[in-house]
Amino acid sequence: MNNVKPKHVPVLDSLRAIAALSVCFYHFICGPIGFIKNEFILDSFYLGAFGVQMFFVISGFIIPWSLYHNKYKILYYFKFLLKRFIRLEPPYLISILLVVVFFFLRKLYTDVPDVRLPFLDAKQIALHVGYLIPFTDYHWMNRVYWTLAIEFQFYLFMGLFYFLIIKDDFKIRLSGYLFVFGVSFIGSDQFLLHWLPVFLLGNLLFLKMTDHINKIEFYFFSIVSFLLISLYNPLPAFFACFISVVMILFFYNYSNKILNWFGKISYSIYLTHAIVGLASINVMLRFANSSFSKVLIIIIGFLITLFVSYIMYRFVEKKSQQISSKINFYNKND
Repeated sequence: MNNVKPKHVPVLDSLRAIAALSVCFYHFICGPIGFIKNEFILDSFYLGAFGVQMFFVISGFIIPWSLYHNKYKILYYFKFLLKRFIRLEPPYLISILLVVVFFFLRKLYTDVPDVRLPFLDAKQIALHVGYLIPFTDYHWMNRVYWTLAIEFQFYLFMGLFYFLIIKDDFKIRLSGYLFVFGVSFIGSDQFLLHWLPVFLLGNLLFLKMTDHINKIEFYFFSIVSFLLISLYNPLPAFFACFISVVMILFFYNYSNKILNWFGKISYSIYLTHAIVGLASINVMLRFANSSFSKVLIIIIGFLITLFVSYIMYRFVEKKSQQISSKINFYNKND
């Protein structure tokens, strides 16, 4: 590990790109009812939905990795949350604004096929800001927002329990593993507990690659995590997690210029594709009278998504990253 930059993991850019694009095309192909009727195509792109699990493994690895390299202490807990908030919230809030704009556009053009935006009210919008929708009877305005709530819950969790996973005492780490495995049976997939075994895979990668645990501990508890994931999630979720672990563990330094570019704007793609891309595809459905026209419509929807995503990245997300990076966990004199 001494020959790599400590804070940058090259393969994660590619993994983020693959995860975001997988989810994007899953929604484009499988989202509009009756648009694509070929069962093989639908089943193939359905697998893209499990790009979400790839994101969870990535977060399970990169959050403690970042805390470790930034000399995190528990007294920096709220500073850590502030960094994550500044990094992720502005693009999220802009995407909520886009949902509201598209909602009112649909109201104006009632002859446009349903783009599946739910009924909105002020309380529902306000509940999105704190990721509180799962605690209410409201629905998410954007179908990907539920995963952001899981991620936010993970930040709250990891900031508090980070120190347990890096303890030299195996008994303490073992109690942490058992806790994760035990509580994963509690609640629904709208909450963090269900997904803790997936995040734990990333945690174990972090521990292995910083020499906090040996190979036996890494592989044993990874296998247990995979078993739990396969028991309570569809089989493709298992493979999405497995691919993520293999890529980070064995292809750490992998880098691809094209995937790196998509990885750079992957968060913006993830936020906006179901708003602008899928909505555009729904609007153009009336012109889909051949296989060629359907492919063309999907390409147009994707290009619109890329355009909006790049604008979002360039003028919102990048600025958020820059501000967040200026917040240090420690003083220079520490």
